[in-house]
Amino acid sequence: MNEFNIRLADQLVVVLGFLLFIVIGIRCSKDSQTDEGYFLAGRSMPGWVIGFSVMATIVSSVTFLALPAFAFGSGNWQNFFAHFGYIPATLIAIYIFIPLFRSTRVISAYEYLERRFGLWARMYAASSFTVFHFFRTGLVLYAISLAIQSILQTDISSIPFIIIIGGVLVSAYTIVGGLKAVIWTDVLQGIALIGGGLICLPIIVSQLPGGFTELLQVASTDNKFDLGSTELTLEGKTIWAYMFAEFMILMHLMGVDQTNVQRYAAASSDKAASRGALIGCLLAVPTWSYFLFLGTCLYVFVKMVPDTGLTDLSPDAVFPRFILTQVPAGFGGLVLIGLLASAMSTLDSSINATAATVTNDFYKRLWVKNRDPFHYGKVGKLVSLLFSGVMIGTACGIHYFRASETLDDFQRMILTVFTGGLLSLFLLGLTTTRVDSRAALVATAATVLSVVSWLFLISPVGEQWFPKLSGLMPDNFWISTFANLFLFFLAYGLSQWLGTHHEKDLSGLTIWK
Repeated sequence: MNEFNIRLADQLVVVLGFLLFIVIGIRCSKDSQTDEGYFLAGRSMPGWVIGFSVMATIVSSVTFLALPAFAFGSGNWQNFFAHFGYIPATLIAIYIFIPLFRSTRVISAYEYLERRFGLWARMYAASSFTVFHFFRTGLVLYAISLAIQSILQTDISSIPFIIIIGGVLVSAYTIVGGLKAVIWTDVLQGIALIGGGLICLPIIVSQLPGGFTELLQVASTDNKFDLGSTELTLEGKTIWAYMFAEFMILMHLMGVDQTNVQRYAAASSDKAASRGALIGCLLAVPTWSYFLFLGTCLYVFVKMVPDTGLTDLSPDAVFPRFILTQVPAGFGGLVLIGLLASAMSTLDSSINATAATVTNDFYKRLWVKNRDPFHYGKVGKLVSLLFSGVMIGTACGIHYFRASETLDDFQRMILTVFTGGLLSLFLLGLTTTRVDSRAALVATAATVLSVVSWLFLISPVGEQWFPKLSGLMPDNFWISTFANLFLFFLAYGLSQWLGTHHEKDLSGLTIWK
């Protein structure tokens, strides 16, 4: 085993960072005894804090690691425009979804679906969210563990131990301090993420003989700014595939995903909630673009500066190793905190949001009703603890059974499988009065069946059994887009055929009433 010693100054910065997060968790614990305190931070958070938290949650370790690796390798800038889908997604959230969730004062986003379509819709959405985050948190924890293993240059067998240690540290302050601790640590983690990334660019430029001009020239000559294919086709990962797929994903995350709905509900006012969503967008889009550019910079640096020790590394390993070999001691620790923060901010949000969903949508709704808020607060902490264990187990499972997909592709796939069409279910509820529970249920079931069939046909087994049909299927990047469009128009069409029958008053549940 070839171990790499982290410099003392960097160790101290990382340790101090973790201690600060633990202290925040302890300080916030006294305000997190009830369900509203634990899951909604007492509905008291200012807009700018919400904004940093939203940004830090969406910019995960998959992003922090995948984007530089993507640009460094053969991907170049193919997904550059995809990130700008965040802008319209945020505006839709501000003008449609935030007013809805704020006016209904929900803890769980999926309470709305029961009011609009019935209990089945709430159970489907809550189950999909929970299962998705089992896999997402495991994936994020695994990704950051890969980075740490690369930095330490330990044997690959050390990854499960890294997963366990990292999972326990994140879970500690999250379980103790609730959403308030999650949001305030997100602020610090977001600052560390951005600051750590910004340190790297001047270090790269200063070591290039021709400076920034040489960087741009070499990158341009080697076609590293290639934006990909603009061909109007459903085959391959074209610019359009990235743009539409990312827009659907971002509209889902910003509009109806429980992690962000909690933040909107936790804001001190309607204005603060909208301001938070906007600030998150204004922070995230430049951050994504910058880390994509940073990958291009690393490509030029490795090519033009000899004897860096980075030449023979895989794209995924270049950035982590750059941090500890090229960034000055102490500052390297700050970048490491940024790297760790990109994972922690996503993990702590998912732990708390999943606990809120399980506690409110299952435990409180189905099993134990009419207990005091302190009881549900205790249950939330217990669920957070149990989910943390599942997260660690899932990460270890991904380590042992991971297929050939990239981490980014794997994340997109599981999001599509477990939330395909869910965005449209909310949009149907909000934007139409015609669609009732019957039409929504049939359309949802048909969409789930279609997504599963699609994934089977493009799998190796599907290609072998049904080669002609498999060859006709679009790239899986389109699944989320098509699933949402299919559910929306099928439900609307069914409502025209079946007629409309509402068992409850729709006042306050649509944009029309």
